[in-house]
Amino acid sequence: MVLISKENKRFIYAYLLREGVIVVKKDSYLPKHQNIPEVSNLEVQMVVKSLKSRGFLADVFNWQWGYYTLTNSGVKYLVKELGVSADVVPATFKKKKTITTGPKAVDDDEKETPEEGRATGIGRGQR
Repeated sequence: MVLISKENKRFIYAYLLREGVIVVKKDSYLPKHQNIPEVSNLEVQMVVKSLKSRGFLADVFNWQWGYYTLTNSGVKYLVKELGVSADVVPATFKKKKTITTGPKAVDDDEKETPEEGRATGIGRGQR
C-alpha cells in the first residue's frame, strides 16, 4: 500500500484536468514522473489505477506504457475535488481553432495540364 500526500494528489489531479491525458511508464522505481517532476512515478501509477477503477479514466496499455484519458465523469470528479469552476475543461476537450484562408491564386505558368501530370515511359505501352 502506498500512502500519497494530498499535495501530490493535487499535482496529479491538476495535471490531469489541465491536459486531459496522462502517460505512465510501468516502472515503479522511477524517482520522478516524466511530466510531473514533483511526484514519483509509483504515486502516479497508484492514483491513475484508483481513478481508472472508479471509471474516471479510460486506458490503453502498450509496450510497458499506460495511456490514460479522462472521461466526462472524471472531469466532473476532478473539478469537484480541486474546487475549481465548472467551466474548466481539459485541453483534449477543447476544439482547435482552424484558420481558413481564401483560395490560393494560381498563375498560368503554374497550372498543370492533364498531359503534363502523367508519368510517361516504360509501362505505358512503350516496351
